[in-house]
Amino acid sequence: MNTYRAKMRTRASWVAAAAAVTAILFAALTIYRDQLPTLPSFIKGFHQGAFISLELLAAWFVINYLRIRNHEAKLRKWQIAETDERTGLILRNASTLAMSVIFTGLGIATIVSGFFSATVFFSLMGCLLFILIVFYSLWVYYAKKL
Repeated sequence: MNTYRAKMRTRASWVAAAAAVTAILFAALTIYRDQLPTLPSFIKGFHQGAFISLELLAAWFVINYLRIRNHEAKLRKWQIAETDERTGLILRNASTLAMSVIFTGLGIATIVSGFFSATVFFSLMGCLLFILIVFYSLWVYYAKKL
């Protein structure tokens, strides 16, 4: 159990650090907003919503860790839930189907957008290439690892 407790402590530290870095970046970009290009209000709203959501999610995780770290039964329950093979299999199968749908949808959207806007086409093409590079890199990594 001490191994899992240390693992949770490390995760909580990384989440707290990511939340702090995100807060610093968001604050800096907000302070220097007048030196940046003017953005439509819906983009500003999206930025604020994404920031608040990320911070709330990070706080939820850290608070949950702090709440269960000294309770052996709760910690054991989290470890069992995390290492459950059935849940892992369901997640892997859902991820496989999701990746197929994402590749297909993004590929079709890239082709269709080429008829209407070069900016959207190159944005979608960049997203598609990024996802493909990450997917095949992980595929090669796990093929060698297993």
